[in-house]
Amino acid sequence: MRIERAIEIQNSPGVIDVKYNGNNVWIEEVHKDTESVLVKDLTTNKEIEVPVSKLQEGK
Repeated sequence: MRIERAIEIQNSPGVIDVKYNGNNVWIEEVHKDTESVLVKDLTTNKEIEVPVSKLQEGK
């Protein structure tokens, strides 16, 4: 995923399916300077920082 798309998803009023390593996640913060995002794993509720390029938008 591109950083611009992560920002669009974060600012979206709707729910957009995003996955990290096959798990559904919620984008909490976008860090443009490091091109990373803080996400919450919706299965475990754990927050982790990951490269934005590792996120996949669901279909």
